Amino acid sequence: MKRLQVLFFVFIFFVSCGNDENNTAQKSLADESVSNNKTIVKKFLFDNTKAETAGNADWVIDEDNNLAKRLPTPVQENINASTPETYWMGALSSWGIALVKQKQTVETLQENGHITYGDSKNIQDLSHYNVFIVDEPNIRFSNDEKSAIINFVKNGGGLFMITDHDHSDRNNDGWDSPAIWNDLMNNNTLQKDPFGFSIYKTNISQRSSNITTLENPITQGRRGEVTSLQFNNGATITLTSPTAKGLCWMNNYPQNNIRVMAAYSTYGKGRIVVIGDSSPADDGTGAKGNKLHDGWNAVGENHSSFFMNASLWLAKLQ
Repeated sequence: MKRLQVLFFVFIFFVSCGNDENNTAQKSLADESVSNNKTIVKKFLFDNTKAETAGNADWVIDEDNNLAKRLPTPVQENINASTPETYWMGALSSWGIALVKQKQTVETLQENGHITYGDSKNIQDLSHYNVFIVDEPNIRFSNDEKSAIINFVKNGGGLFMITDHDHSDRNNDGWDSPAIWNDLMNNNTLQKDPFGFSIYKTNISQRSSNITTLENPITQGRRGEVTSLQFNNGATITLTSPTAKGLCWMNNYPQNNIRVMAAYSTYGKGRIVVIGDSSPADDGTGAKGNKLHDGWNAVGENHSSFFMNASLWLAKLQ
């Protein structure tokens, strides 16, 4: 009888330990994402607090009457494999819809929103998202915003940095996106040059097939191979650390640390992708009066593959 009791308690002990391990694993997964059956759903936040629609720009996934709402309309839950990019109206609508077709969720940080990390009072605090996408900011980040973004990446977040050419100050405040990104990386209170690259203020236009031959998840990712990038007035990137790796260079330049057109890097537990031109993500749709051009679907290019592979890598889905 005593032997049976001992065996019984040993059995209960191991079952209990097994349940603890499963609970820990489930909690860890829940901390990073939402599990939808076998699909891991990540949350992507597109910024609109830095004048991303100033001048001729329209770097939002959707807007109604020139207003980009937190949740695009019609609702993303109704998107399916055949949904056209015109379902939403914004120069980044194709990008947003493509992410939803991959069972991901997208939101906009509205013009009056706040970039924070660890602020429990902010319902759109970066801690609630997996990837933060900022396409051509035209207003400088405050010191608190810089710290929020850097800490978000350090603790596991993904940051997609899109810049544009020199003198691309669309709201005439004296700051363009190359200067704003450099200011974030070089003038913050946490760490100088945290991501291992800087933006070189220049203005280039070319179709480059000078793509890295090294194996990587962005030019050789699940959403297709990237064989070229078309820049229409963009800046280049200078790599300052071995942590940052080039993906595409200007034609006729060696694949070293300068004249880089796109790159990726890591910092802490997080990931960063940077590209020197906003036009490859532009799908040609947006607010009336804006002269937009379809780079997302450009004939002969692989721009959609670049942005989708990069997005999935940032979200740690590939």
